[in-house]
Order: sequence, then C-alpha cells, then structure tokens
Amino acid sequence: MSRWADIESAAQQPTTVVNSGVLGATPPAAPRVRRSDRLMFGSIDVASHIFQRRARQVLIGSAILMLPMVALHLLLTILAFDHYERFDGLLGDRGYIGVETGLVMLGLTIQSFTAHIIGAYTAAYLVPYQMGAESTVATCLRKVLRKLPLLFVTWSLTHWLILLVLWGLATSASADVLGALWILAPLVAMVSAGTLLVAPVVMTEQRGVRSIGRAWRLARTRFGAAFGFVLACALLGTMLSAFIALLPSLAESTGFITFGSLGWMVQGVTTQLAVLIVVPFVAIATSQMYLHLRVHAEGLDIVIAADRAFGASL
Repeated sequence: MSRWADIESAAQQPTTVVNSGVLGATPPAAPRVRRSDRLMFGSIDVASHIFQRRARQVLIGSAILMLPMVALHLLLTILAFDHYERFDGLLGDRGYIGVETGLVMLGLTIQSFTAHIIGAYTAAYLVPYQMGAESTVATCLRKVLRKLPLLFVTWSLTHWLILLVLWGLATSASADVLGALWILAPLVAMVSAGTLLVAPVVMTEQRGVRSIGRAWRLARTRFGAAFGFVLACALLGTMLSAFIALLPSLAESTGFITFGSLGWMVQGVTTQLAVLIVVPFVAIATSQMYLHLRVHAEGLDIVIAADRAFGASL
C-alpha cells in the first residue's frame, strides 16, 4: 500500500468504481494541500485561515490539554512559596537557583511540554482536515492521550538541550546573558528547526521513537526554510503574545477604565489568553509546514492524486 502517510482520512478510503450505468457516485473528498503554497510564509498564511475557520475545534481541544498543565504549575508555585519563606530557600542552600528563578524554569518546562502536546493535537486535527476529512475534538484528544507516553519520550529527547540552555541563562549574570544570547539564540533556533516536525510525525506516521530521526531527515531537505520558519514563528509569537498581554495596560492608559486591586488578576487572565491563542496558532503552522515539506520534498500531492484516480497501490 502507498505509505505517503499513515493517516485515517478520506484520501485513503477505497474509491468507488463509476461506470456508465452508475450515476451519482460520490467521489472522495478533495485534499486541500497545494504545491503552489510557499513553504515558510505559506504555512503561516494557511494556518491563519484555518485558525479563523476552525477556531472552536482548535481552541477547545488546546484548552482542555492546557488546563491540567496550568493547574500543575499553579499548585507547585503555591507549594514552593508555602514551604520556603525566603526566595533563595529552594535549591539556594546549594548555590543553584532560588524560588523565583526555579519557578520560571518550572514554568518554561511545563510550557514546553504543553506546546509539544498541543502540537500533537493540532497535527491530529489539521492533517486529516487538509486531506479532505473532518475530525472531532474528542477523536483528536483520544489520539493524543493514546500517544501521550511516546510524546513524553520524544519531548524529553528533543528538548533537553534547549531547557539546559535556558537554565544556564537563568543562573547567569545579566552581562553574561547578553553576550551569550548572540551565540545561543542561533543554536537554539537550529536545534528547534531540526526537531520542528517531531509532533506531526508522531501523530501521522507510525514510527515510534524513530519519529525523531524521520523529522530531522524531512527538515533537512529544506533546512533553510525550516530555520526561517522557526525565526518567523518566534518573532510573530512574541509580538502577538506581548500585544495581548499588554492589553490591560493599554486600556488603563486611556483613562476610561481602571482595574484597581484586580489588575493582577486581569493581567494573569490576558497572559493565559495570549498563550491559548499563540501556542495553537504556531502548532497549526508547524503541522502545515510538515505537509508542505512532504509536498515539496517527497511529492505527496502527486501520490494523493494517483491514489484518488486509481486507488491505493498495493
């Protein structure tokens, strides 16, 4: 069978034989992937259109997956400040990091794993959708939960270096951080480009831990585009997050509204809202980048067209 992708979609359903005496036969749904779409900016553009049309499915599923992670971070934050009176009490007696820095690192770790899971969810929804099928939120969530152990393993193997770099930056002096950023930022971007497609590969191809190698080989075929995509998403995500998070301050600056003692709560809500919007959007763009790379590097659109015309080859 043609193994262009192990996806349960309408594109893989057996075609109905239509002869001159059979009218009204329903053809298989047409895939939405196009070779004319550009790799880097085309993925972001398609993601914005899909986010507008399918925002309910994307945001509901992402919120369900993010809620336990946010609750876990909040619980650990409360426990940390409840058990350690001084900020340098947590790991501070051994000269590592204090409570505030430790909680920042904890938040980055949880956020990184959450983004990996949301990337898997959006891939489970977007790839069949682009192949012409429709998936429900419950179906995509079940797929993610079934592969949660594998997702944890792939996340641990591909994100430890980035977390190590962030830990080094968090424990360094301000002057050292500014100098190291010029070297470490491109390094982190290159590592991110090489592991960019791990979550989509895990959810669409039955490869297990070998999905890491498969993601690297696929990204390597157009590594410049993958690297530029990482930089573009980082810039766009940062700007969008900052804009949403600063909305309360902008509202108060007009003088027409003040939040008073509830300002911290409003700021916290808008910050989580920024995460809820930006992370799924970047995840959708990444899944679309996976499809575009398969089209441009492997001729996925040609294989799909052949399967639609003649049926899946055996």
